[in-house]
Amino acid sequence: MRFQTLEYIIAIAEERSMSRAADRLLISQPTLSRQLKRLEDRLETKLFVREHNEMRLTDAGKIYVNGARSIQNIHEHALSDIRKLSQSGKRQITLIYNNILLPNFSVDILPAFRKLHPHTLISTIDGNASIAKDYLSNGMADLAVAATGEAAHTMLEFLPLREEELMLALSVSHPLIPFFEQHGADLSQLSRESFILNQHNSFFRTLERNILSGLSFAPDILCEISDINAAGNMVAHQKGIAFLPRSAAGQLHGCRLFSLQPPVLFQIVIAYPKSSILTGPVRDLILLLLQDAESHINGVRTKSAAVF
Repeated sequence: MRFQTLEYIIAIAEERSMSRAADRLLISQPTLSRQLKRLEDRLETKLFVREHNEMRLTDAGKIYVNGARSIQNIHEHALSDIRKLSQSGKRQITLIYNNILLPNFSVDILPAFRKLHPHTLISTIDGNASIAKDYLSNGMADLAVAATGEAAHTMLEFLPLREEELMLALSVSHPLIPFFEQHGADLSQLSRESFILNQHNSFFRTLERNILSGLSFAPDILCEISDINAAGNMVAHQKGIAFLPRSAAGQLHGCRLFSLQPPVLFQIVIAYPKSSILTGPVRDLILLLLQDAESHINGVRTKSAAVF
């Protein structure tokens, strides 16, 4: 997919007019129409419909535009980091992670790394496991901290950090909380709920698909979203229910998390290309990540011992 095509579709979506979008892009309207038709033919679905003389996004179009904007944001972030790197003369490590899965990064890990390597810049990208694997496999990132159910990968090396659990998240004011506190999370009680799920190509969506396949009803899917923080905020504001990692419990206010039966467990790993030669700064960053994970595990054990 060419980056230019993303700009074309975003322009049509924002202008809601082929002629206005063409004027904005400084191309002819027939050229823009051909580009849209070629893309829709390749996707085998319509991205726009015409309503009241305006171009309106279909559901497929909304998914495409959201993805296109995310790619643009990543691209702009990368360009900004390149400019900063060029101006500073520093070396750079590109790390992909989600702050829910690595909450201590900016507070503990990054300052410790800067003390060791003050002239190495860490550029971070917020991304899920699918994005991490794509970037690492194509040489666009050095490391990733991601969720996975795989024990190994053909192109990537995995170093286990810790085991995590995917849990049911409800608003703290949800009426089913007393029942779940007494009987555990009973998904059969959620037939009237709206579900906030992860995007279809994500690892978490695979877990969610397995969870929902055992239900006796067809769940109402409110939306698909890749941002764990945004999903938690929607739950807190009573927009629906979601499945969130246990590590989100202390970071997202207004949510109550319940273990599923049986528990849905997965691994958090450090991933890097098998073909890469790890530099000193990258090795030190890996060690800091492993030390942080060990501290996290010990902290959980201490809290558990205090409870019992």
